[in-house]
Amino acid sequence: MSAVVKQSTSDRLNRLSQTQLDALIAAHQRFLTSTHGGPRLDLAGCDASRLDFSNCNLTLAEFSGADLSKADFRGAELMSANLFEATLNQGDLSHANLANTDLRGAQLRQANLTNSNLRGADLREALVEGPDGKREYRSTDLSRAKMQGTNLTDALAYKADMSFADLREVQFINAEFTQCNFRGAGLQGADLTGANFAGSNLQGANFDGTILDRTNLDGADLTSAILEGADLRRVDLSQAILSRELAGLDRDLKVILEEHILWLDSFGRDGVRADLSRVNLTGMNLSGAKLSAAVMNLSLLRQAVLSKARLAMADLTDCNAWGVNISEGDLRGVILVGAELREAKLERIDADPMVIERGKNIIECPARFANSNLAGASFYGAKLQKADFTGAILRKTSFQDANLTGANFRGADLTGAMFDGAVLDNADFIGAFNPPNHLTK
Repeated sequence: MSAVVKQSTSDRLNRLSQTQLDALIAAHQRFLTSTHGGPRLDLAGCDASRLDFSNCNLTLAEFSGADLSKADFRGAELMSANLFEATLNQGDLSHANLANTDLRGAQLRQANLTNSNLRGADLREALVEGPDGKREYRSTDLSRAKMQGTNLTDALAYKADMSFADLREVQFINAEFTQCNFRGAGLQGADLTGANFAGSNLQGANFDGTILDRTNLDGADLTSAILEGADLRRVDLSQAILSRELAGLDRDLKVILEEHILWLDSFGRDGVRADLSRVNLTGMNLSGAKLSAAVMNLSLLRQAVLSKARLAMADLTDCNAWGVNISEGDLRGVILVGAELREAKLERIDADPMVIERGKNIIECPARFANSNLAGASFYGAKLQKADFTGAILRKTSFQDANLTGANFRGADLTGAMFDGAVLDNADFIGAFNPPNHLTK
């Protein structure tokens, strides 16, 4: 099964070879040292994807609009370089110095920026002109980027996308990140001292060990975020949006569950459908709970136990269920789109399509895990026929002995995923990232 790759912008750009690039970089060194003169490196609008820039001094270089996807910038010196609207998706910028760079509108999806320096970098939106001549704002995209240990002190961002990024131990000291998207980001051990995150989406983010000293979180949405272990002594959360606590609900959880069962058994004539959206259920034991068709979007289910629970057709969109145990549960037709399910135990679940008969019509509702983070999760022995995993993060996810007949993995990150003994008849891996070798033969 070979992946189908969508045509990239590089097909319309001037393509460089490694030999040509090396010559241009050598000339740039003369420009920097003023030895015999030399032209500044200018790759604006060029295709330099997959080329090697590692450990080079690229200070003040021009890369605006360039395609640098999958390029190697490890250890490179990029201080004050212009990367306006450049494409660096899946590039390696680990240990690179990007201090004071212009990254407005740059695309760095799934890029590796581990231990890089972005102090004073500009990550705001870019005003760009499309093929039709219309101008529009383009946000900087760092979604799913690896940025552990990166220095973002004094960085400036507006509406940047850093969803599901690895931001552990990142320094955000005095940085401006207003109205940015940090949904599902790992911020463990990060330092947000004096940073401005006003109006940002921090749903499902992990703040374990994070320093929040005088951090501005006014209007920020921290629903389903993990705040245990964060230093909250000098931060004002009064204007932030937080998860609902059980003590603040109008009814006891036991009553909610009982009324929901009555609602199910009476086909909606009696009782009340359970609405546990945005509720903090961290560590709760809900084994065997009857929650079919319940509304649980944005709920916080970290380390909760729902083994053998009935969750058929339940809506858990964008929930944070890191480490949840739903083994042997009924998840037919469940909606887990955008969910945080890292290290979840989903062994032997039944997540085959829910079949609904409406008159003469038969409707199949497959389980939906699209754009969810299932890194390190286990689906051992699970029933997952026609399950939707499009765009999901499935790094080191185990599908051992699972039935994945007709499952959809388009655009999913399958780095290190395990499929030993799995049934994969008619499964779709078009556009999947790093699928196991035996799936692409």
